[in-house]
Amino acid sequence: MVAIHEWGHFLAMRLLGVGVEEYCIGFPPRVASRKWGKTLYSIGAVPLGGFCKPQGGDLSGQSAEEMNAKPPEPGDYLAASWWRRILILLAGPGMNYLTALFLVAALFLVKGEIIPMEKPVLGFVPPGSLAEKAGLQKGDLLLKANGKDITNLQTADDLFPDYGKSALVVVQRGGKTLGAKIERPAKALSEWAQSNNLALRFLASMGFGPDAPPDPSFGISAFVPSIVGTAALGNPARNAGIQDGDEILSINGHQVTEWSEMTYYIRNTTEDTLQIEFSRDHKIHKVSIQRVFNGTYKQIGIMAMESKEPPTINHVGIVQAFGDSTHFAVNKSSEMLNGIWKMVTGKISLKDSVGGPVTIMRLMYHQASQGWEDFLSLVAVISIMLGLMNLLPLGIVDGGQIVICLLEGVKRRPMSVKFQMAYQQAGFILVAGLMLFAVFNDFKNIFLEIHNHIQ
Repeated sequence: MVAIHEWGHFLAMRLLGVGVEEYCIGFPPRVASRKWGKTLYSIGAVPLGGFCKPQGGDLSGQSAEEMNAKPPEPGDYLAASWWRRILILLAGPGMNYLTALFLVAALFLVKGEIIPMEKPVLGFVPPGSLAEKAGLQKGDLLLKANGKDITNLQTADDLFPDYGKSALVVVQRGGKTLGAKIERPAKALSEWAQSNNLALRFLASMGFGPDAPPDPSFGISAFVPSIVGTAALGNPARNAGIQDGDEILSINGHQVTEWSEMTYYIRNTTEDTLQIEFSRDHKIHKVSIQRVFNGTYKQIGIMAMESKEPPTINHVGIVQAFGDSTHFAVNKSSEMLNGIWKMVTGKISLKDSVGGPVTIMRLMYHQASQGWEDFLSLVAVISIMLGLMNLLPLGIVDGGQIVICLLEGVKRRPMSVKFQMAYQQAGFILVAGLMLFAVFNDFKNIFLEIHNHIQ
């Protein structure tokens, strides 16, 4: 993925008439290299990135004023116009996004869209949820919503009305057919969104300011056994010893048999330390787990098993496949940006959210063992993440250099070398600090897994 990213820069430089001094995967010292034409192609010993060094792209030893005073040499990066440099900088992240789009589109073309076909039997109905207020109960077989047949909950959009609207539902319970009405209240507004101050209302519309009161839960989920499908790497459950396939039996003394019932007690208990009882190989185990806030709710990092019911496959054409892959990339980018914002604002803990190269390699190994489709999906997600992270306005990455080029375009002259060096050094310190912290988190999580391993 790093090679693809740097290849994007390489192609853009060639297309825009900028020379390439070196194309390197990894960081020095070099373990292998070969020169073709004017470009040195090399592999570095440190596998934590790579670079594509343009001709005449080094500011050291000269001021921007001196650089512009002398005649530019053909192919110099710094002699290229600011907008050409922006195109070169965008090409790396752009190549990452293109890679993700093609991978996901290929998965849709080969596999098609998977439509789950599990029976629409209602699972646990949380107290205070819209489903409970409508009179729905655990075990109800959902038949219709607003006159449309319900085959599975994932595609039953009419079950989830918009703000201020309602849905008429028909269910089967104990051999009887019953009707119910799910009513969703109007969207609650934050304090800023209700303000008479136009500036505060504008900031609220952009996602700033205090959060609005939480929406009431629909309380509609399928009946799924409380068996762990995935105990996510680096999360509290896995670090405490819980593994894929374990069956959760109780949370803080509350007996659970169903996934949504289990998640309700995990998220809504008053204490962050959970006493969890689970079954593995016909043996009962107990662990203490500290739940963490993910920016939306408290969690321990487990996911349910996939349904054993064979899904329906909807085969798609190439246009729809690329449309679906674009939707996938936009959603993932939005989730990542939201996560970054919550980390910056302190809404979620950095130590519970950051993983480094060891975690990425472990994730890739785990997904590869699940099948090539899961592996390629993860590669697409990591490619999107790499592209997005490189667009952040940090001096050492592409986004930071784009900021410098934009400032140059606005001022109509290059920024001073002193400013550029200070900006890059600040970015380097921040990125290096995050990388060290991520690697520390990787080994801390491995230690906790080994230390808390349960036979």
